[in-house]
Amino acid sequence: MKLKRTVRVQILAAMLMALLGACLCAYSQSYLSSYDKLKIMPAVKTISSAEAKAEELPEETAEAEETPAPFVPSLTAFNLAFLYGEGDSQEKSLGAEAAEALSLKDSDWLASIYQLANESPERVALSLGMPAGSFKGLSFNKIDITFYDEKGKQISPQSNIQEIMAMANTYFYYTAPEDYDAFLSYADKLWESSHSFQYSISDVYGCGGSLEEDPAGAQPEQPATPAQAEKTEVPEASAALESSADNADAAGEAQKDEGTEAAKEIGPGIALREAAAAESETEAPAETEASLPSVCPGHVDLHVKAVIAGLSDPKKGLFALDAIGNETKETGSWQGWTEENKTYASNLAKQDWSELYGLTLSPSFITSPLSYDEIDSYMSRLPENISEDRRKLIYYALSSVGRVPYYWGGKPASAGYEKNHFGSLVSPDEKGRSMKGLDCSGWISWVYWSALNKRLSCESTGGLVSCGSATQRDGLQPGDIIIKTGEEAHVVMFLCWESSGNMTVIHESSALANNVTISTMDANWPYYRKLID
Repeated sequence: MKLKRTVRVQILAAMLMALLGACLCAYSQSYLSSYDKLKIMPAVKTISSAEAKAEELPEETAEAEETPAPFVPSLTAFNLAFLYGEGDSQEKSLGAEAAEALSLKDSDWLASIYQLANESPERVALSLGMPAGSFKGLSFNKIDITFYDEKGKQISPQSNIQEIMAMANTYFYYTAPEDYDAFLSYADKLWESSHSFQYSISDVYGCGGSLEEDPAGAQPEQPATPAQAEKTEVPEASAALESSADNADAAGEAQKDEGTEAAKEIGPGIALREAAAAESETEAPAETEASLPSVCPGHVDLHVKAVIAGLSDPKKGLFALDAIGNETKETGSWQGWTEENKTYASNLAKQDWSELYGLTLSPSFITSPLSYDEIDSYMSRLPENISEDRRKLIYYALSSVGRVPYYWGGKPASAGYEKNHFGSLVSPDEKGRSMKGLDCSGWISWVYWSALNKRLSCESTGGLVSCGSATQRDGLQPGDIIIKTGEEAHVVMFLCWESSGNMTVIHESSALANNVTISTMDANWPYYRKLID
């Protein structure tokens, strides 16, 4: 009896121990030691933070993320590219505004040079203070326009805007990095001091190299001598050219009213030959124009030398020309153009500003212009019997090759170069071109307007289809235009035929040249238009 009781007690104890063991096991699974807590807590905290951010998105946090980092001036970056004027959008930085202002100066300066080549010797002589009457009725025989750097090395016309702004960036890092007005004033003065040109016209000479007597039979009142005008005299020269415009226009109108046969003659001195012919007819009516002796009216040349200073020569270049940066300052951290500061400016000027700052500062909008010898070569291919107006038109078109950038939708603001601001920086067109220029139809209109003072009634490609009168392909003359419409609309100016049966044309091209160019093509298009007789 006692034995049975003992067995029962043992069984109950075993069951109790088993139950207690099970409880301990369950408790051990839910227990976390301090080491376990350190390993797991970061993950738990991260998940919790992410969930809270996704659910709440506090406004203060969102605003903090949109706030740009504070501006910190740098010697190795173009600072104005990161600054914007008050009220300006984030699309155009102060650096872009400065570049546009300086590019306009580039454009106007080049325009004043190219405009000289399209003036009469009489008007250019007047601007130089020379006896203008000695050049009356003449045109330039040879034109020489050359560009040089500060070392005297001949260069293609190029912009030094990036070098100027790199210098300004270095100077204002030490003085006032965010002062846009002071920056632009400094850059303007540096631009003015780094650009200059001189021009001169030669003595009048004959076909044999000298002119012993005036074609009209009288010696000039005073022998014409070469003269030069510095850039600082250019505004006076321009004013003088304008003051003689009325006389020149009056002479042009008088020429139009005279006989048509003489108007077809070629070369300088046409007005003088016409006057001689008229005098001969008065004295001897039976004498024909064909019997008149061939008299050389005389020739005259134009020479233009332009200088654009850069950073290549420390003694003659921009560093030496900087009157402000070379001033001695008793206070402040600017120590002048030390070798260290020159290095900062030079290295900044060599950076790719398009990639780093979104500023496309092309070295020049001039791309492979024709030399005047090349222009003469093309002119010699023209038929002898075409009108003088057509010759003027073709000559002007050829002289514009490489000088007018292509810009989609670009139309002329005026005749000539000076008021059109070709090459200045503007908002990009549909293909990202950012230099002001003309499209193909705008160029056609501009050439007619500039060469003949005849503005066309339409300036779009489709509109040109209705201008002038229709002509046949085999009847094309230099100056006529060929048009195609549609998605790939284009218009070109006919120059001459080639032996292959193709034609040589002049046109404003949106292809690789992105400028006025000369091409040989079939151009078998629907519309052939004659805009002048």
